[in-house]
Amino acid sequence: MTDPSRPGAPVPGAADNVAPTPEQRQLLGLSNLLLLQRNARQAEDVHALAFIIVNETRQLLDYRQAALWLRRPASRIAAVSGVALLEPNAPYVAWLRQVAEHLDGQTDAAVLRPVAAGDLPQALAKDWGQWLPAHGLWVRFGTAAGDGLGGLLLCRDTPWVEGEGLLLQELAGAYEHAWHALAPPPPWWRKLVLDRDRRWLMLAIVLVFCFPVRQSVLAPAEVVAADPTVVRSPMEGVVDRFHLEPNDVVAKDQLLITLDDTDLSNRLEVSRKALAVAEAEYRRAAQQAVFDNKSRAELTILKSRMDQQAAEVAYMDDLMARSQVKAPHAGIAIFSDPHDWMGKPVAVGERLLMVADPQRVELAVQLPVADFIDLEPGAEVVMFLNVDPHHPMTARLYRASYQAETTPEDVLAYLVKARFDAGQAPPRIGLKGTAKLYGQPVTLFHYLFRRPLGAVRQWLGL
Repeated sequence: MTDPSRPGAPVPGAADNVAPTPEQRQLLGLSNLLLLQRNARQAEDVHALAFIIVNETRQLLDYRQAALWLRRPASRIAAVSGVALLEPNAPYVAWLRQVAEHLDGQTDAAVLRPVAAGDLPQALAKDWGQWLPAHGLWVRFGTAAGDGLGGLLLCRDTPWVEGEGLLLQELAGAYEHAWHALAPPPPWWRKLVLDRDRRWLMLAIVLVFCFPVRQSVLAPAEVVAADPTVVRSPMEGVVDRFHLEPNDVVAKDQLLITLDDTDLSNRLEVSRKALAVAEAEYRRAAQQAVFDNKSRAELTILKSRMDQQAAEVAYMDDLMARSQVKAPHAGIAIFSDPHDWMGKPVAVGERLLMVADPQRVELAVQLPVADFIDLEPGAEVVMFLNVDPHHPMTARLYRASYQAETTPEDVLAYLVKARFDAGQAPPRIGLKGTAKLYGQPVTLFHYLFRRPLGAVRQWLGL
């Protein structure tokens, strides 16, 4: 016995060899319409619904090929009749997408529209006969071009009849409604933009991000001497003794360092004895020159030899004096542990220590390359000392290096110098802390996202 609810089943009571009446055809079409709407509502997901649209719509009206085109989120062919696995890059699918985009862009707002090869541009029309039957029907999901879900293209060999589209127009609305019900919800940011009640919130957020703030950056800093005097080795030798400790207060001409003078003392003693011999020879020749012409001729040579020895003694005396390194002026001595220098050979001009005025100090900031901002001379700098972070000190930038160098912590950084403002007690040389450098005013968005955007640009290579 035949089930009357099955699509396409004959109406009960009608003979198999008798054509259905118009009323029976209308009843059959209406039953198929209701059945397709039920199937659309019961579809598990959009993929199952797309399969129903391109394949089971044949229960309502006859066609040979069907293709479903979606406008969002990107123009694509979602399903093709008779194809289980769709290849998006296939020539047939790519051509169908171009045809659907052209039909959707027409100004005709009709939901149903018969189409043929002559309705397409020449570049698309020449392939119509290769891919599709002669007669097509464009079913738009939506009320106008550029609106709604997309469209459905049905094609067959016989022309379309005007009455066939009445039930299809109703079915198209049911398909679109079911698709929106099964499609995943739009992202939260799209709801935020499109929701009228939240547009003022979005505007407020944009205005807050545009609010100007002072750009600033934190960097390690140290209190250093301003224009210190470098005490260098006056000669080659070996360090014998330091006569002071680091950070000791020194007076002018105070003895600081003694170089090993053992060799110099021996050479000076030899030079003095050689000078004594030269003087004795000169005196003896001078006495004999009264009676001996030969001795008179040697006086000039002996006098030159005596002068040479005297110059040698004077030079050695000068070296002995220079082996005693003294302070060029009053101040404090800045150097490392003196035990590191004991017995160390030094060359001429090698730095031994520095003498600085404790009242003349400045700030040296190591600004990493990743944190560098636009800094102008006179920019404000706030120093938070590690020993007293609750009482920051202010300074003004006066110099920033153009070339970055590697710090002892193996960080590539620019050296920034700043002078402390007047009216503040100068901090002790060598104190360290964190400096906050202020740059030009920028938007709050730039202030918050400068580092993340810089990291993204480095990661992308832009």
